[in-house]
Amino acid sequence: MIDFTVKVSRTGIEEGVNIIPMYEDEVPQPAITLPENVMKIIEKVAGRDFKGKLEEVYSIPTMLDKGPERIVLTGLGKRDELELDSFRRAYGRVAIRLEEAMIESASSPIVSDVFDLGSVSRSIVEGIILSMYRFDRYKSEKKEQKLRHVTLLIRDESALGKVKKSIEEAGKICRGVYTARDLTNMPSIDCYPEKFAEIVYEVGRKVGFNVRIYKIDELEKMSMGGIVAVGSGSIHKPVLIELEYDGTDGKDQSPYVIVGKAVTFDSGGISIKPSEKMEEMKYDKAGGAAVVGILEAVASLKLPIKVVGLIPCVENLPSGTAFRPGDIIKFRNGKTAEIISTDAEGRLILADALSYAVEKNPKVIIDLATLTGACIIALGTHASGLFTNNQELAEKIKRSAERTGERVWQLPLWKQYKEQLKSDVADLKNSGGRPAGAITAALFLSEFVGDKPWVHLDIAGTAYMQETSEQKSYMVKGATGVGVRLIIDYLMNEES
Repeated sequence: MIDFTVKVSRTGIEEGVNIIPMYEDEVPQPAITLPENVMKIIEKVAGRDFKGKLEEVYSIPTMLDKGPERIVLTGLGKRDELELDSFRRAYGRVAIRLEEAMIESASSPIVSDVFDLGSVSRSIVEGIILSMYRFDRYKSEKKEQKLRHVTLLIRDESALGKVKKSIEEAGKICRGVYTARDLTNMPSIDCYPEKFAEIVYEVGRKVGFNVRIYKIDELEKMSMGGIVAVGSGSIHKPVLIELEYDGTDGKDQSPYVIVGKAVTFDSGGISIKPSEKMEEMKYDKAGGAAVVGILEAVASLKLPIKVVGLIPCVENLPSGTAFRPGDIIKFRNGKTAEIISTDAEGRLILADALSYAVEKNPKVIIDLATLTGACIIALGTHASGLFTNNQELAEKIKRSAERTGERVWQLPLWKQYKEQLKSDVADLKNSGGRPAGAITAALFLSEFVGDKPWVHLDIAGTAYMQETSEQKSYMVKGATGVGVRLIIDYLMNEES
């Protein structure tokens, strides 16, 4: 990863390459006061060749005998539309351009006239690091990353410690995002349930959280009927992965329980999917991958909390041993479901995991799942669907979503929709049909959380970059790692 340093600078400019942020509606004035000779260089091009639009970049060789070698202007967009995500996007785009130009190091003053220095510096670092992600393990020729060092410049010496801390935290969080992206991007031939579990174990061993893997014999004894059924069609047997981090020094605290769906490949089972874009079904493990990234970041940050991660991990394939439409499944909490479609499998494995989560006496339960195509129809690819039985918890997640740029939109859980899940032969049907599909899927899950504070995040539209996805600089092609920064922000603010 890139090495970041922070330095007190009265001028806001250094020798070498300098990144200068500008507001669209204030061009040609940069967002921070700079030395007169630098201002004159900027004024010659700003407003004519550079407009300051969000993610716009313009590079200027200075030709100065002393001082900066090159000025790279980056647009933050309009001041009254500024978000923390504007910094991620602007600096992510700059990082991509610097990488293309084979530039190894750069400096930039931090603009803090709207947000605090710590939040801005964290956002800048996240944008740069995440934009540099590449999934190239299967490429025969790998490109070496050129951009190696970025110096952030501040004028307030008293803020030095805060900014350094924010930079360090951002790096640890981004490593969690990288892990989530890697796991999600891996093809199922190399990331089937047992292998997924092995990778999680190694991550835990390195950063400091415990991992327990429940295999098929234990799952049957634990009455995990949903996980067992969905995994029955594959030669790769299902597992339930339990991750546990305790940073409380032995204090008796209830854990935050984070549950993530991990279907390492989803063919749809007997209710098989169309072949077009079926290759994207390797991304159906994004929720589970996010849980791994979250636990990695929590452990690296040494947060003073307890966190339990639960990942039901299966491969959903058709075969002579696969579960079938018409089957009736019994879950860990004793409830039963009639199978209408084997392609509505995510809620079946989550039902067992959520039932198990309740037994942990959790402070809250949060689940992440690429659960429904219906959520993409409703919200597109710009926001994850949020469903909850606790509005206070939902509002906290929404605030974290605004800070991190991982947007959510709340949808209802009105009891009228539950009529679609009624079965003549079981407690529930696993599919309520096409109308309100994301809502009925969430209502199905609500049957397994009791009265515990719970948020369900349907990340089907946000887990990986699709044709209609918003083209943010730091969201590179493939898996996005969505959920990691969102939940870490929630946890850090909850316990601050």
